[in-house]
Amino acid sequence: MTEIQKLVELCNASITGPVDRKVEHLILDSRKSRIPSNSVFFAIKGSSHNGHRHIDEMISKGVKVFVVDEEIPASNDDITVLTVNNVVSALQRLAAYHRSSFDIPVVGITGSNGKTIVKEWIYQLFHHQLNIVRSPRSYNSQVGVPLSVWNMNHEHELAVFEAGISEVGEMGKLAEIILPDIGIFTNIGDAHSIGFVNESEKIHEKLKLFENCKTLIYRKDSGKLSDSIELFAKNHPALELLSWSSENKNEANLEVLELESKKNTTHIELQWENSKFSIDIPFGDEASFENCMHCILCGLHLGMNIPEIIQSAKLLHPIEMRLNQKKGANSCQLISDFYNSDLKSLELALDWMDQLHKSNRKTVIMSDILQSALKGSRLYESVNQLLNTYKVERLIGIGSEMSSWSECFDIPIQSFFNSTEEFISKTSIYEFDRETILIKGARSFEFEKIERYLERQAHQTQLEIDLNALGQNLAFFRKKLRPSTKIMAMVKAFSYGSGGHEIARFLEFSGIDYLAVAYSDEGVSLRKDGIRRPIMVMNPDRQTIGVILDYELEPEIYSLEILDELISTLESKGVLKVKIHLELNTGMNRLGFDESNLDSLMEILMDNSQVEVASIFSHLTSSDMHDHDDQTNKQFAQFDNMYERLSDSLGYRPIKHILNSSGIVRFPHGQYDMVRLGIGLYGIDPSGEAASELKSIGTLKSIISQVRNVPAAEPIGYGRQERSNQERRIAIVAIGYADGLSRSLSQGKGYFKINGYRAPIVGNICMDMTMCDVTHIPCRAGDEVIVFGNDPSIVEMAEVLNTIPYEILTSVSSRVKRVFTRE
Repeated sequence: MTEIQKLVELCNASITGPVDRKVEHLILDSRKSRIPSNSVFFAIKGSSHNGHRHIDEMISKGVKVFVVDEEIPASNDDITVLTVNNVVSALQRLAAYHRSSFDIPVVGITGSNGKTIVKEWIYQLFHHQLNIVRSPRSYNSQVGVPLSVWNMNHEHELAVFEAGISEVGEMGKLAEIILPDIGIFTNIGDAHSIGFVNESEKIHEKLKLFENCKTLIYRKDSGKLSDSIELFAKNHPALELLSWSSENKNEANLEVLELESKKNTTHIELQWENSKFSIDIPFGDEASFENCMHCILCGLHLGMNIPEIIQSAKLLHPIEMRLNQKKGANSCQLISDFYNSDLKSLELALDWMDQLHKSNRKTVIMSDILQSALKGSRLYESVNQLLNTYKVERLIGIGSEMSSWSECFDIPIQSFFNSTEEFISKTSIYEFDRETILIKGARSFEFEKIERYLERQAHQTQLEIDLNALGQNLAFFRKKLRPSTKIMAMVKAFSYGSGGHEIARFLEFSGIDYLAVAYSDEGVSLRKDGIRRPIMVMNPDRQTIGVILDYELEPEIYSLEILDELISTLESKGVLKVKIHLELNTGMNRLGFDESNLDSLMEILMDNSQVEVASIFSHLTSSDMHDHDDQTNKQFAQFDNMYERLSDSLGYRPIKHILNSSGIVRFPHGQYDMVRLGIGLYGIDPSGEAASELKSIGTLKSIISQVRNVPAAEPIGYGRQERSNQERRIAIVAIGYADGLSRSLSQGKGYFKINGYRAPIVGNICMDMTMCDVTHIPCRAGDEVIVFGNDPSIVEMAEVLNTIPYEILTSVSSRVKRVFTRE
């Protein structure tokens, strides 16, 4: 714990309120539902958020100590407020002080790719010999690094932290916090290059992590990177370089004498000092080989026993830095994370479950914890404390240790099994009903079997939604906006086919200001699912006005007739106030008030004070089309004039908005008070100007049901199409036009991606199946098939079909399972 007075000194802060306090937990995210005692809240400001706005909320959650850099109202005499020049800098100074109190070896990792994998594999290889603290998941930013370092305690024997930067000047701050003894520079590539003039500048900036390092590990045959590292070492004579190489063998400390890679394995013959030995790793790709070599060299430098390294390397497993969320049987929600087994990852998973599913009963299925320095009763009492903190109502423990330490738990409902197979054989899926189930365990327990057992039965085609990509797209657009500009997110049409409730929950969690749906039943469904953000209904009709009022939705008003119906319903229901959104027609010629309607509209609004205009907006017709920019600017001018007439008449200025996704990118002057973010959230920019910055959030996948040989001249499928002069191997894929796959992709117009190869569609697409040519592709039944994602992209598919990505996304059938992933 840290005394308040020490905090004042470290942060160079002025203080108000009680000083006789200690802090133990650092809180940056006001959305955390469970706040431990002795917490300090750092009110961080970003491009689109301001922690100072959440002070009262945090007080209500029991926080007593706050670090701020702007004046806040003195709302409570019992809180302690430390005012600093910059909250992030104060957080970094506190973490640097904490780091300075330890003299254990600290490994600092940077590079363009592989940082998280190298960190996790070092842990996998050596946690049996050393008590290791490491960055949780990929916490490597200006705030992630301080949070990681804060986890250090005096029981640890090794620390491993990663550091990532996106612009000049950032690494120096992280270096002061991590202060690594051993450095690892993984590689250099294109990732996060926007903030640098060129590759040389990026290398130079990343090397600042190792200014005071004792040893730096790198790949000798990495070209420009190794040249830069060796020049850096000449200017830092106290720095020892440790290299490995498969080409410049005699010049490297660790020589790769022989390398044999197959599909899923790599055999490596090595020489270290005077010892020759071989290692087998369960990966066949170049990136995994490179990452593993960094880890092996680090272990050798730390004095790890070679036979133990050899044995542990065989057991390395992939790093899945994400949580999967999908629908389970009996209206359950499943959250799966069975790749890491430690207390910190359990806490992160519990927090995610709690934030998104507050109303459901919470069940946790977990295995023995295999990656923890704590053992026995201390470990499982800590687990019990975590489960109680997040109000878990049912615990199912799997493994001999969980069973033997069952007395450590006091969860209301609990049961224990020795193995995954025993759980499945003795448990019925009907024992679970309308609850959120976290499935969390070590990889060796094969909890994938439990996930499949509890999953809602559906065919094998699924649309995988990457919530991290959604968050990155949202961050991209936020950077385009002023901090005061609000965002309305479009979640109509089942969130463009991606999944209405789950997407809306994530956006609400991400601090979006407004949600918009097309019809009232979409809004009602979100309300029933616990979504509390304001929701605009874009297509209300006379029959649904009453429902809109009952569920506190906000209707778009586009005609005098629908406004009259609203007012009549207000009077009949005795509703005293309702918020509405006025749509103005400035050229779309779809819904909306024309200029000729404004006098009548203003007259009605002035006579009905129970109707509050929350916003006034219009639609741009062609914001993505450069040759229509004159028309777009005319729309801005017309909208400005109509808005001013209305607001002058109302006597107040409602929220004003007109920009869509393309408009945000191309017309920054049209931000007004709010923007409407739609297809851009999902990784698509119709204008093409931001295409390289956005990430596709959806990957449509299926599987091969069967592979058959078709003789030469034999036709394929309905209509006896697609004959060939040669014998062919044909894969039958479990997707068809009933799943939303356009029949226009038949007969070679479209293709799938199978095991890295393009497989052209042959014959006519069927209702539930599609055939493709895999004559030259190594594959078999059960292999994964990419319908669209990165390749083929949905944009490419839209071009082939002469349509727009919106249509493809929204056409994905509801019978296709949606799987949500999040780091």
